Parts: sequence; C-alpha cells; structure tokens
Amino acid sequence: MSRICGVKLNHISRIPNYFRDFRLQNDYSYQLSKNVLHFSTLQKKKELCCTPSMISRTNYKTRLKPKPYEELLKVLEARKQDLSNKEKFNCDCDSFRTISLENPNISDSFNKDFLQNDHETNHSINEGIYTVKYQIKEKKSKISECNETNKKSQKQKKKSKLSTQQEDVKRSTKHLYALRTLKSYVEVNIYANELEKTQMYLRRQLHFLKKKYKLENINYVDLYNLLISGWARKGRVDKIKQVFSIMKEDQVSPNLESYACYLEGISKSKFIDVIAIELVVKEMKSQGLSPEDIFKECIFKGDQREKVIEALGFVGTNIPSESYEASNAYCCKLLEKLNDKSYEKDDRYQSFGFGKKDINFLASGQLEMENRYTLKIASVDINTSKSSNVILKSRRYLEELEDTWRKKLSATFKKVKSIKKSSHMRGYDKEESIYPFIAVIDSDILVNILVQQVRTMAETGEYFCPFEKALFRQLGIKVMNHYFIWLNKTNKVTDKVHLIYKEYLHYLLDKKLLSEYTPREYWEYLKSQNHSGPTIDIANTPWPPSVLTRIGSEMFDILHKVISFDPNRVRNKPTNKISTTPVFYITYEEGYGSNDMKISRHIGTHDLLCKLYRDAKLDYLEFDTTLVPMLSPPKPWIKCDSGGLLITTTPFIRLNDHAIHQTSYYSKVPSKNLNPCFDSLNSLSLCPWIINKPVLNAIISVFQKGGDEHLDVPLNPDNFSSAPKIVSTMSQKEKAIIWKHKRELKKKKCEASSLWFDCLYKLSIANHFRDKIFWFPHNLDFRGRTYPTPPHFNHLGSDLVRSILLFAEGEPLGENGLDWLKIQLINLTGFRKRNSHSERLKFANEMIPEILDSADRPFEGNQWWKTSDKPWQTLACCKELTNALRHPNPEEYVSHFPIHQDGSCNGLQHYAALGRDELGAIEVNLHPSNAPQDVYSGVSNLVEKLRQKDAANGEEVAKALDGFVRRKVVKQTVMTFVYGVTRYGAKLQILKQLKDMPDFPEKYHQQASSYLMQKIFLSIKEMFTATQEIQDWFTDCAEYITRVSGEPLEWITPLGLPVIQPYHKETVVTNKCSDPGKESSLNYTSSYEPYQSPNIRKQKNGFAPNFIHSLDASHMMLTSLFCQRKGITFVSVHDCYWTHALTVETMNKICREQFVSLHKEPILEDLSAFFLDKYARVVDEKIQGRKLKKNSANKKLRDVLSAVPEKGTFNLDNQRHIKYLFQFTTDIPYVSHVDVVADTFPRIDEFHMPSIDYNALAWAQSDDEKLESLRNST
Repeated sequence: MSRICGVKLNHISRIPNYFRDFRLQNDYSYQLSKNVLHFSTLQKKKELCCTPSMISRTNYKTRLKPKPYEELLKVLEARKQDLSNKEKFNCDCDSFRTISLENPNISDSFNKDFLQNDHETNHSINEGIYTVKYQIKEKKSKISECNETNKKSQKQKKKSKLSTQQEDVKRSTKHLYALRTLKSYVEVNIYANELEKTQMYLRRQLHFLKKKYKLENINYVDLYNLLISGWARKGRVDKIKQVFSIMKEDQVSPNLESYACYLEGISKSKFIDVIAIELVVKEMKSQGLSPEDIFKECIFKGDQREKVIEALGFVGTNIPSESYEASNAYCCKLLEKLNDKSYEKDDRYQSFGFGKKDINFLASGQLEMENRYTLKIASVDINTSKSSNVILKSRRYLEELEDTWRKKLSATFKKVKSIKKSSHMRGYDKEESIYPFIAVIDSDILVNILVQQVRTMAETGEYFCPFEKALFRQLGIKVMNHYFIWLNKTNKVTDKVHLIYKEYLHYLLDKKLLSEYTPREYWEYLKSQNHSGPTIDIANTPWPPSVLTRIGSEMFDILHKVISFDPNRVRNKPTNKISTTPVFYITYEEGYGSNDMKISRHIGTHDLLCKLYRDAKLDYLEFDTTLVPMLSPPKPWIKCDSGGLLITTTPFIRLNDHAIHQTSYYSKVPSKNLNPCFDSLNSLSLCPWIINKPVLNAIISVFQKGGDEHLDVPLNPDNFSSAPKIVSTMSQKEKAIIWKHKRELKKKKCEASSLWFDCLYKLSIANHFRDKIFWFPHNLDFRGRTYPTPPHFNHLGSDLVRSILLFAEGEPLGENGLDWLKIQLINLTGFRKRNSHSERLKFANEMIPEILDSADRPFEGNQWWKTSDKPWQTLACCKELTNALRHPNPEEYVSHFPIHQDGSCNGLQHYAALGRDELGAIEVNLHPSNAPQDVYSGVSNLVEKLRQKDAANGEEVAKALDGFVRRKVVKQTVMTFVYGVTRYGAKLQILKQLKDMPDFPEKYHQQASSYLMQKIFLSIKEMFTATQEIQDWFTDCAEYITRVSGEPLEWITPLGLPVIQPYHKETVVTNKCSDPGKESSLNYTSSYEPYQSPNIRKQKNGFAPNFIHSLDASHMMLTSLFCQRKGITFVSVHDCYWTHALTVETMNKICREQFVSLHKEPILEDLSAFFLDKYARVVDEKIQGRKLKKNSANKKLRDVLSAVPEKGTFNLDNQRHIKYLFQFTTDIPYVSHVDVVADTFPRIDEFHMPSIDYNALAWAQSDDEKLESLRNST
C-alpha cells in the first residue's frame, strides 16, 4: 500500500500500465509524479512534458521506455473520455490517478531532453492539484467487478427479506427523517422572512409525504404551528385564519399552541379585535381545550406569553398563577433512601470554588464566550529555532493572505446569496433548499468559519486529511450552532437564562437550600418563579445530517474556488510571474464495506501552506467553545435536551447523527425515570478544577525543548532529520534502501505530528486556564457511562493531563490523609501492587529522600519519579507530599490533590457478584483479606503451569516461552476479557508485549502470541467458572433474540436508563435535503436504521460487555449520589473514583455499600423477565398462524431466556468489611478494529487523533482464519 498526505490509498481500478512519469496539459492538465498521474482543470496549456521526478536521468530513460507521444496522446484522450463519463465531478474539481511503474510496450524514441526542459520551466504545475490515487491489482479488480455485477441481486434479496413489520418501521423512519428535514427548513424560512413561499411549500410537501408514506394517525400540527407563529409575529391575523382554514381542509386539529399563536397574532395586529378573541376562546372550549392550560403546557418565544395574557385580558379570562410542582421522588428502589432529605445529612457541604462577589463575572463571562462561539488561546509552542526574520516575513504574508481571503469570501457570499435568493424566489433552482439556511447567518460569520477552518487544517499539517463528509458536517454544525445562538438572542432566551443562572449560582452558595433541593430541583423551581417572558428550555430543531453535509459542501465549494496562495513566496523564490495555487486537494481512499470495496474522499491541505503556518509561529490557537472547559458551573440536566452548556445545545446521550430513531426514543422516556442519571451527571459536572502550575510548567518546558518519548511528551516532527538524497551514482539496492527509509520517515512524522498537535492543544488549553477555576460538563454514552464533553482536555485523559489537574476546593489532610497521599504515590509508581497498605506505607517512608529530591529537583536530581508507571502523576504527588511533610502540622495541610480508588478488574468483580462465585470473588478482592489479591498474577501463574506441562511434553513454543510468561504479558487480555475482546484482539495485545521484550526470539512472535492467547482464555475460564456461564448465557440470549425476533437487544439498567444496542446491518440511505420532489439528495452508509435486521455478530459479541458496562455505570451513579448527600467531592473515570485524602475512607464505605445494594437486586432474574416480556411475547404475535417451525424457534427462545445461570455460595455481605475492593487506577488502551465493543465506545468527535498503523491491522485481520469465519458466520 502507498500513502499520500497520511491517507491510505489502495488498488481500486484497472488502469493499464503505460508509463512512470509524465505530464500532459491539454483541456486537462496531467501529471505523474512518483507513480501518480494528475488530471487538473486548473491549467489549460497545450504542451507535452515529462518529469523524471525523484529518480536519476539515466535510470529514468532506462525504465521509462517511451513510445512516440502520438500514441500516448490517444491513450490519454481515451482515458479522458472514460473519466468524463464515469465521474461527473471532473468538470469542477481536480484529481489524479496512479499508474503502475512499468510498461514494456513503450519504445525508446521519446525525447527525454525535451521532457526535462519542459519540467524545468513548469515547476509550479504540481501545486494545489486535486488528487485521487488509483493503483492496480488484477485480483482486486476482478473482485470489484464481481461485486458490481452482483450488487443489484444482493439488494433485491435483502429487500425481499424485510418483513411486513420491518417495512412499516422503514416507512416510519423515512417519514421521521423527512419531517425533521421539513421542520428545520420551514423554521429557517420563517426567520428568513419567506412566509408566503413557505406556506405554499409546506402544504405541497405534506400532501407529498402523505401520498408517499401512507401512514395513518400522523399529526402535522407542529409544522402548521411554525407557520402560524411566523404570521403571529407580524400581526397578520388574515394569514392566520387562512392557515386555520388549510388545517381544516387537511383534517389537522389545532392544539393549545395553535391557539396561543392565534391570540398572539391578534394582540400584535394594528387593531385588537375583541370579538375575534372571544371566537378563539369559544372554539377552544368547543374542542375541550382550556385557555388556562396554555400557560401550563405551551412553550413561549420572545414576548408571546405577555401578548397572550394581554389578549385574554380583553375577554376577562383568569390567568392562573404558576406553581412549582416538584417531581422529586426517585422511582428507583435503590435510591428510596435519598427520597428522605434528612438521610445521612450532616454538617458537611460541597464547595464550588467561588463566592458571591464572583457570580456576575462567572455568569457574564461564560455567556459571552458561548455567544462568541470561539475562544482564542495563547499557544505554548514558542519554538524559536527559526530566525525571527523568517517568522516576521511569514506572518506578514499570512496576514496579507487572510485579509485577501476574507475580502474575496465576503464578496462571494454576497453574490451567492443574491443568486440563490433569486433562484429561490422563482422556485426552479434544484438547490433552493440551501438558501434559507445560509440566509439567516451573517456573511461575516460564514467567512470567519471558513478562515478558521483553513487555519486549523493548515496548522495540523499536511498529513491531516479528514474524511470529506466529516469535514462538511463539521462546517454545517458550526453554521447551525451560530444559527441557534442567533435564535436564542432573537427569542430573548439568552437574557432570561442569564437572569435565572445568576440565581442558581446563589443557590450553590446557600447551605440551607443545598440541603432542601438538588440542582435539578432548584433549577425547576427557579423556572416556575421566573415564568414571565420566553420559555428557556426551548428544544431547538436540529438540522438533519443531509442538510448539515449539504451546507458544508456548499461552503467548502466556495472556499476552494475562491482562496489560493503563491507557493513561490513560501519557497522564497522571487519571480516576475504571479503564481496562484489552490489551498486544498482531494485524495481517494479505498476501504471495505459489508459486501464490497468502498471509496471515500479525503481533503488535504497543500504542504507549502502548512509550511507557511509553521514558519509564522502564530501565537494563538482558536477553539470552539464546545471544546473547552466552562468558566462557571454547568447548567443542571433537567431533561434530555436541557443541560450542560448555558445556551449551546449539548446532547444528553452521545449518539451518531444518523441515529434519529434512538434520539427520538430517548426524548419520549418520562423525565422522572431519568432523574437518577440527571442528578449523577449534575453532581460530576459541579466539581470545580484548577491547574497544578508547577507540574504544568515542567511539562511545557519538556514540550518546548522538543519532547521526550520516555515521558510521553511527543517529539516535535519539525526536528526530525531529513532522509538522504538519491544521487545518480547509487546502485539500485542503495536507492531502494533510501526509498524505504523515506517511507518509514514519512510514516513516523505523520504519527508524531498527530501526537504533537494533540499535546499542543492540551497544554495550551491548560495554560489558558492556569489562573482560573473551571468545570467539565458531562453527558452519557448509550450504556450510561459518563464522559466530560470537552474532548481535548479533561480528567479522563492521559497521565500527562491528569497530573496537571487539582480540585479547586481543598480539604485538610486530617488524621489519615498523609498516609493516603503516600499510598497514592506508591500506587502510581506500580512498585508494590501486591503488597498491603501497611507495606506500601513502609516503602513510601523508605523512599522519602527520593520523593523530596524528585519534588525539589525533578530534572537535575536522581529523577526517581521517571521510573514510575505514571511519571507525571508521580511527580505531582511527590510535590504534594513534600509540601505536606514540610507543613508545621501535616494534618492541617490543605490538599487539593485527588486520591484515586479503582476497582480490581471491575468487570470480573461484577461477574463474580452476579454469580456469587466464591473463588472468583477472592481473586478480585470481593472477599476480606489482609493483602490485595492480584488476578493478573494469578492468571499468569496458571498459564505458567500449563506452559511447563506442555514444555515437558516437548512442545517447542512452550519451551521458547520459558521465563517470558510474565504479569504484564497477560494483564491487558485479562482486563479486556470481560469487555468482549476477541481472540484475534487478545493475540494482538500479547504480540505487542512480546515484541517489547528484546530477548524473546522474533521467529516465535506469532506462534507464541496465539499459544498464550489460548492458555489465558482457558485459565480465566477455570478461575471464573460462574463468569463463563453468565457470559455464555448473555451470548445465547443475544443471538436467539436477534435471530428469532429480528430486533436489536434492549434492556433497562438498575437505575432506569433504557439501553438499545445500535448495531444494525449497514445500508445505503438516501435523504433529500428538503424537497423530496427535487434531485438534491445525500447518500450515506448507516448502521443505525431500525428497519434493517440487527447485526447478529455485533449484537451477541457486544451484549455481555455492554451489560457489564451498564452495571458499572449504575454503581458509579449510586456512589456519586450518596457522596453528594454526604457533601464530599466525588468524580470518576468510569470505575476509578476520585476524592480528597480526607474523605477517601467515607467514599470507600459508600462504594462498598452501593456495590452490595446493587448486586442484592435480582439483576439476572429481572433481565430474564424483561426479555421474556419484550421479545418472547412479540415473537408470539409475529408467528400466529405460521408454520410449526417458527413455534419451535419461539420455544427455544423462551427456554434460553428462562435458563438463568445458577448462583454460587458467596455471601455479598462480606464485602462491607473488605479493604481492597477499590485500589488504584489502571488504563485500558484502545486499539481500533480489535474488539466490537471498544469500537462502539464514543470517540471524541474531532479529526485530529493519534495515528495507528491500520494497514498492518487490516492485513493481519485478513490473514486471521478464525476472524474471517466469524465474519462470514452471519
């Protein structure tokens, strides 16, 4: 495989092998540079030229063997015609094709000198060409051709397999997509003052939807209400009457909101018609609607509430006073104790890091930041290795460039809006749906979005090539968020949020109110007390993915057509001729879908523009406010679409944009069922943080000096040495070695660049907040696990990030706090993992001199902290412990340092508790003991016994592994076993550990990793018999449910959160942007369509780990809620819990109690009953009147769901007295494509991620016979 700009490019076309390097410019401009042929519409010169790129002239002539150029022209002309037929986009964008290296049919008569001269005079032809890379493989071409011929028949088979119920769901889902698109389109049209056109359009579309989908009992009143509200704001009563008449014709009954808008319109008209008001009230009563209910159920925008009150006042209607009706009681049995406000309440209250004098500053600062939507942050990259002359010159040119770009873009947007408005008004433009979405946003904002995007991509480097649709979606989301900000200002929501939020901050400082209300309850109370004005919990209508992608596509199209730069000025090569080059290029990447190969477009940035930004060393970075911590406490979660950031929408559950069905499902769940999740998220989000400045300074120092791989500070890719140049005197072997070195260097720089920018963002954000208190808003994934929403910088990060975070509120160490600090330090080093607390304390006391030396002279002394498993956290702890030891009274020392307590292989703990497994409980510290048990050492010892037995029987690989079956080799596989790691994934984990052992023979790597994988799985099954039985039952349930019922797996967590596994078979979805009658549409591949059959392999492989994750999340939420009641600081990293040294013992006690309470519930029995009720009953309904075979399948399903595994004899109450249930945090590294569950974890939604060698993984997977058989089994 080969790469261009960090993007994989594979073999996807059958292009003949004609030549190595040439360039032809006719109507298209062709260029082949190092195995690639470019087709560019940018240059239209009629000249033929060829460049021996990166090879010697002599060798070039020998290997090229050209024919007369006339024959070459014929080939190119035919290729051009073929491309024009197959790829319509060639007329608008540039591309390039890779041609294979050799062609024995081309003669030697081609004049190389002519080609060389032409190359010298046309050096700039390489610049800014849009590219697509094709390479040839006969085998893959045949496969691709075969796939293409069978595509229609496969689709027809799949279509015929859809049941009647699936067809109904499909129609319903498509209808939901269409309604969501239509609603967003109607809303933006109204705010763009296109009411007349929208009214006609809406009626036409609704008739189209009814005719197409043929669904009954669908109420379109919400769409008509949008139209009525638009006319009401203008006071056009005549138009409102017209809409009511249309609704009557279409048999759509008005609701309370319809009449509220009607009354608003009357109140805003020039002359208030009292008789009309009386008629409206009379009509409401005739339909069983009460005017008083308007104020209980309707959502008000702007001054609508006041206008409705004014109108009703003319007819003497009594306006009820709004009262606060609390729905505070938890429905969950596990939380019944907390319904009593006096339970476990003492004099301790959590502090939130600010005082009364800070309230106005905090509220105004955060709102201002969200309204700006972007935040400028000083960069910590101040590398001055380049001369200041270069920096100043680059900055001047860049400033000139960006100023020119802004002017051009601004003029272009003005022109585009004018053209699209004209087409939109005439009604014949096929892209008319896009106009309103960009019309409501000021052109300056659109220009800023695009210039910021150019800068972000250029600064990230030429190796950063995001997926085209992902980039378009990001641009669309930015436009949508700016629209929502403008909408909140227009509807006066921002002002009211500011008012209520300040009162909420006062509540956080009032101990009496904190004892009476949770944050969620008090926010609801404040809403009821401030009922005048708009409703602040207005659910903004999100724009669907098709619209977001289309908007982004339009904007990017403008961007690449308008902006350019002069590469000669970057090269410092003055020339009389001004040369302009596009900023971006396009690459094509080959991938694999469920049935055949897929091609995806990626967008890269010109390497010279990236160089210009690097040379300029700009002193600031720009981030969206959604990507950074908050400057004030987050808004409490009160429902699925209200919480987190103050006025910017934050998703409650992280779902893919295409998962509209799941989003709709969660919005219908009663809020009272989700109150435990809301309150837990609020508790975690309210923890204030500060920066550990001494540690941050140390890390920045290492980063600015070029990095240190041993300390996980990435190396600066600019400091990498360049590869040696190829000279004509070299042999072929020497040249091959250099080419290999260049490829390896490019790959290394690509990976280093990704890691370096990731670290730059983290450190720059931390540096920006170094003198501030900040907060992390949280949300959930689909299993209930909690995550901070800022992606770059949060406490779930690496050792480096965790080391620079401290609690903003400190607590005195107290009697045992100093000991907990010492234990935390030794835990971080990893030196005494199997020792008791007393032994760890003894070791800590012995190491006091080294601890003090590390704190005082981290880089000049003995540097003991660098030998730790977690060096930066160890250094931070050394400094904290040193400060405490030097305090006159350590018990009074106020510590801000978080102490971590982590479950001992938490997944296995849950399995042991579920199965009451006595032996398993001992291994994972559920049983009381004087010293912690180490399950990893236990497994490695068992594997070693099996190895010794095999070695005695003469097995070669067992002999080779003598002395290499170590704890660290088995650790990751044991950790991930309960989270669904596949045998292939486990093999990769073990292989990595063996490769890290230089003394282990390389020839046994593959064989030994397979051998150890089998022995580890066997050992775990022997040690945890109940675990294996429960896992098998989970797998059987998932497989039979999905096969027999044809539905995805669903369950409800012990705290009431519904979980749906989002694994369906992939399908190509076509979504219209707005008008189904138009040609404009978006095709994308989705695995979230509920009408498609579930992906059985993913459903059954994912259920067991996902269920355990949901239990783990429930335990964490229980602990957080009871810690909140106790008034202690609590945050979590999944199953790793953090608190102050003073409150560790209190938190541990709560943790143990809640673990016991959770597992005393009949979890497996409840799950079985839920499955039987939901799936067995549904299957009964499906198979009525069908063949006996179906009944037999249903009976088997019932038998499987009822066969709950028997439990052992372990007594859960023993856990109340154990010491080592939770100890120390351990990270599980994530490797993409290794296990099905990890691949569904919500990943940060950003383009910039550490690079992984996907090529190696892909080839390894294709060679794994067991994995291939598993793929083909479903």
